[in-house]
Amino acid sequence: MSGDLAFVWNIRRITWRMYNFFRFIAKYSTVLLFIILQSCALYLLFNHNNFQQSALFSSSNRMNGFLFSVEESVTGYFHLRDNNEALLKENDKLQLENARLKSALLQYRDTSGIPLLRMKEADEYSLIPGRVIHNNVTHLHNFLTLNIGKEDGVLPEMGVANADGIVGVVSQVSQHYSVVIPVLNPQIVRFSCKLKNSNASGSLVWDGVDRRYAYLEEIPPYVSVSKGDTVVTSGFSAIFPEGIMVGTVEEYEIGEDANYLKLKIRLAARFDALSNVRVIRYKLREEIKKVEEEASL
Repeated sequence: MSGDLAFVWNIRRITWRMYNFFRFIAKYSTVLLFIILQSCALYLLFNHNNFQQSALFSSSNRMNGFLFSVEESVTGYFHLRDNNEALLKENDKLQLENARLKSALLQYRDTSGIPLLRMKEADEYSLIPGRVIHNNVTHLHNFLTLNIGKEDGVLPEMGVANADGIVGVVSQVSQHYSVVIPVLNPQIVRFSCKLKNSNASGSLVWDGVDRRYAYLEEIPPYVSVSKGDTVVTSGFSAIFPEGIMVGTVEEYEIGEDANYLKLKIRLAARFDALSNVRVIRYKLREEIKKVEEEASL
């Protein structure tokens, strides 16, 4: 009995759908007839007339070109990060090649026979590109996290910089990530820097107040200093090579003991907008450390 009821119900449902279909056809018969006739007319027009075929083809090409350009723009946007990283790697290669050429040129012009410090072997250094994935620079003891680690060749005590200037030094490293202590950490990091025009060197330290500025201390009072003077790394450590941009002199004053100047430095790197950085690998770092440790015994 239940099977008969189901059969009857299916027949009624099919009948109702057919009724709705024919009702739709009857209601919109005029519109449907117009669409059919119009389609036939267009087919005959474009199929048997060369001018209309050419116009249709031209319009189709324009539409396809527009759609392809939109597709390229969308896919290009999503590939910006990959393209940017590729450009950074290429830029690193060009910078190293530029350093090698400068080194060769300076040595060729040097008539004293004395090797030029730090510029003699540009191959002493290599750059490891990375990206900041966590930026904590709003506290006193700040740190950064990079998306590169031991697998990429990163080790503790390697310097970190970006296209603007120095950023900090690698503190801890895992297989795929590394933690960086930035310049903005007053109790842990002091960097050896110098005034580019006079070569007077001192220690760069942050006072924990404004992340745009740090202070260069221990500069002798007889050194000529002007606002806007460039400050670069001194090269007196195995962390940074000589000559990497640090910042510019904003103002200066006599230190507390009156034996040194204290220079306020506007940092070149923007620590609130860090993204792509480079870890600087000094290939002779371990050898220098070993020699210095033996000398201190």
